[in-house]
Amino acid sequence: MTGWILLERCLWAAMAALGFATLFTVPLRAFWVVASLAVIGYALRSAGMIFGLNLVIATLIASCSIGVLAIQAAHWVHTPTTVFMAPAVIPMVPGVFAYRTMMGLLEISSTQSAPLELLSTTAHNGLTASFTLLSLAIGVSLPSLLFRNKSVKEIRFFKSLKVW
Repeated sequence: MTGWILLERCLWAAMAALGFATLFTVPLRAFWVVASLAVIGYALRSAGMIFGLNLVIATLIASCSIGVLAIQAAHWVHTPTTVFMAPAVIPMVPGVFAYRTMMGLLEISSTQSAPLELLSTTAHNGLTASFTLLSLAIGVSLPSLLFRNKSVKEIRFFKSLKVW
């Protein structure tokens, strides 16, 4: 994947996140954070896949990064972290795998004896979609669970960044 294609996909991820931010009635002051987190998350996931990680692990790393960055952004914009995280991870939902799973299930249900290749492909697509969604959920909630009783000013990671 060339740099221009990655940049274009990241911009589309930002547009999708902003569309869902509008749907979820995110305050306008938080739109820049939603778009930024979507771009960072999508770019991290794509970079992970370019460097050989599978989709599930790359998505987990990207969504954990979104979760950590949302904690800091919530401090800057004075808005809860879920306001940023939910729209920002939606562009990483594995829609193609879910679609292929449903089409495979429809084809299996319409035949008397489904070929083994169709069963295998449908199971692979379904498991990939399920595990990717699971990694999105774990990745977004893990940073919030780890740092739930601490202020942003108390977290060592943010102290080392000297963002104050």
